[in-house]
Amino acid sequence: MQLSTTIAKIGNINVNIQLGNITQYQNLDAIILPTNPLLFREPGVSGEIFKKCGQEKLEKAFKKLKEREKAKRMQESGQKEQAVLLNKVKEKQLILDFSQFLEMKQQEEKDQELADIRFDIGYVDRMKSYNLLNEQQVKNLLFVIEPEKFNEYLMIQSIKNIVIKSYQLNYRKVAIPILCQIFDNFEPKVWAFQYKKAFIDVQEQFKLGYEIQIIVVCHNEDVLYGFQKTFQSQEYVKTTNIYITDVRDVEVLVNPVNQNNPYFGASGKIIEKAGYALEQDIREQIAKGNRWVLSKSFKLQEQKIKYILTFIGPVQQRKTRAEKLQYFFQKILQICNEQLKVESICIPLLAIPQAIFEQKENQNFLLNRIALSLKDAILEFENQKKKHKIIQISIQDEQLREFCVQLFQ
Repeated sequence: MQLSTTIAKIGNINVNIQLGNITQYQNLDAIILPTNPLLFREPGVSGEIFKKCGQEKLEKAFKKLKEREKAKRMQESGQKEQAVLLNKVKEKQLILDFSQFLEMKQQEEKDQELADIRFDIGYVDRMKSYNLLNEQQVKNLLFVIEPEKFNEYLMIQSIKNIVIKSYQLNYRKVAIPILCQIFDNFEPKVWAFQYKKAFIDVQEQFKLGYEIQIIVVCHNEDVLYGFQKTFQSQEYVKTTNIYITDVRDVEVLVNPVNQNNPYFGASGKIIEKAGYALEQDIREQIAKGNRWVLSKSFKLQEQKIKYILTFIGPVQQRKTRAEKLQYFFQKILQICNEQLKVESICIPLLAIPQAIFEQKENQNFLLNRIALSLKDAILEFENQKKKHKIIQISIQDEQLREFCVQLFQ
């Protein structure tokens, strides 16, 4: 299953996806140490780096960093308190004593909070590399406060901050591990997209002035496979905000239908526009228990659409949601390529869940899974040396369309 090393270029960011142990890479400007808001050692990548650098040295360095941060926060806090106290008017001794008591208690609480300095998620700073400096010509460690569990926004922000800090420090070659890899529902392709989006955002926002090489280090072949597939580009996939019934110049229109309500949403609009012939085809196939219906478009031929390929859901022969999605897209590609021998198809992406799943899926699932499954199906199809000229996806949702543009970019 292992693929060859993948190098993706996003502006001046060269992304090199490799399998390995991050502590074994040489000739780097920096490696990234993922840690928590309290800067404690954790299992996995963090533990490996602590071991390689010398745990006592690294813990001592973190302690000094926390002390500096504590002094900084106390100074800021003290300045604010002093300004407030100068403006106070002294009252009766009893009230003054009570206010001093409250002030003392508040200070004790603040001191307790400062005893365990917590750094914000996504915070990135530089440290010496210690043993790595001499052994492997790694000049620095950059530590990043990673999210405690998967969160799209926090993941993207953490990765962006790593790249931005590296650029500010004039680093040219930096190795990044997989963040949050111990999270229970770890899915490599979903994680990989957060990396890709972060790199694209940085390039668009900062217009990096020189090339920086980011090595994404995957800890096993499954993760490597997921990341490499996500970073592979498909130039013939396009997105459009044109509604599915108004699309022109594609040979096949995909029509996902829920058999309990064929007239709902996009499928209802397609049936309405295509007319009675399509409606009868669908009714007959539902009665026979068939899932796939291939119909001539007739009324849609003026839009240069030859066929309507209807799928009558839900998908029943697959167990997981990912398998159902994969089956749906692979079947479409197979029919269009082998049976119809056409080169252009259009799929209404947001209409798919209500057709192939028995229950309603949330928006987060849509954004993370459907487009990724389409890409997986295309890549598997390519492995068989088959390819369509154009696959167009119709999406009205701006957030999902942006996701797809970046995924297939």
